[in-house]
Amino acid sequence: PDDATNVVAVAGTVNYQTKLSLEEVMAFYRDMYGKQGLTERELLTTVSEGVFSFVFDGDPSGKAIVIQGVDLGDGTMNVNVRFEDV
Repeated sequence: PDDATNVVAVAGTVNYQTKLSLEEVMAFYRDMYGKQGLTERELLTTVSEGVFSFVFDGDPSGKAIVIQGVDLGDGTMNVNVRFEDV
């Protein structure tokens, strides 16, 4: 997202904070990866009490894209995006 701060990218993993809500972060990735033709593996999607996790398949690397986030309680979400064999 445009407001991403504290962005750290290491070895196929990106971690950052955003002021977007949990729902807004999930909508952002569903829109972005959907436009790229990736498919959400809905069986692995979880949302509960300020925490989410979901997975997209179809990346040219052959790996799944795992996106996880947690509400830090100060109006900020911490988001982690990584490639993984799932």
